[in-house]
Amino acid sequence: MHMATYQTRKFVNETITLDDNEFITCDFDNCLMVYNGGQQPKLQECHFTRCQWKLDQAAKRTMVFLRSIYHSGPGGQELVEETLKAIRSS
Repeated sequence: MHMATYQTRKFVNETITLDDNEFITCDFDNCLMVYNGGQQPKLQECHFTRCQWKLDQAAKRTMVFLRSIYHSGPGGQELVEETLKAIRSS
């Protein structure tokens, strides 16, 4: 699938589908940012103000999976926390 590129654009009060798109130096103000778990979007030097994030489809299933591990019993919470720690350090 072809990736669309948006550069130096301002999005206001919009629903933005992130999958299969590239955003370079874009501003997002009061937008709903949706990721469905498809091709990973590229976000470079973007600014987000008052935005909300929504995981849907495969991305939502991944979040539900991580939540179930977190609450599964001994060691589950630590496993998810270590995953988040790895994300923060990348």
